[in-house]
Amino acid sequence: MKRFLKEHKVVVAAVIFMLIIIAIAFVAKKTLFSNSDNAVYGNRLEGIDAVKIDSKQKKEILDNVKNDTAVKNATYKLQGKLINITIVVNDDVGVDTARALSNKVLEKLQDKQKKYYDIQVFVKKENGGKNFPIIGYKHTSKEGFSWTKDRVAE
Repeated sequence: MKRFLKEHKVVVAAVIFMLIIIAIAFVAKKTLFSNSDNAVYGNRLEGIDAVKIDSKQKKEILDNVKNDTAVKNATYKLQGKLINITIVVNDDVGVDTARALSNKVLEKLQDKQKKYYDIQVFVKKENGGKNFPIIGYKHTSKEGFSWTKDRVAE
């Protein structure tokens, strides 16, 4: 056996080196791609069934927003734990009035839903405007919305 190792030490070293490389590659794959077989969101959506927003509640949210005289149209989109509401307002609406529309979204959500979902409200005008669009974001741990800064008129 010693004689074999002496005569073929390059081959033995190459085999040992290849086994080490294969082991490292296997560990790296498991570490970097551990969730490749799971869903896109992994386990981040656990508990969503307890706070699910059904089509009836979605309609109530949109109707509550659309009933405001300042609103032309509103749309709703749910992506995982993120609710996106896009509101198109009349051209004569100011920034403060537009920001107040976000409260109409919160009125139709239960407290446990407010603590589970992040909410984004995009407010825009059909014809643009110097202060629009504006974006409001409510994180699950916050009570109210954070808004984009007002633009300085040039």
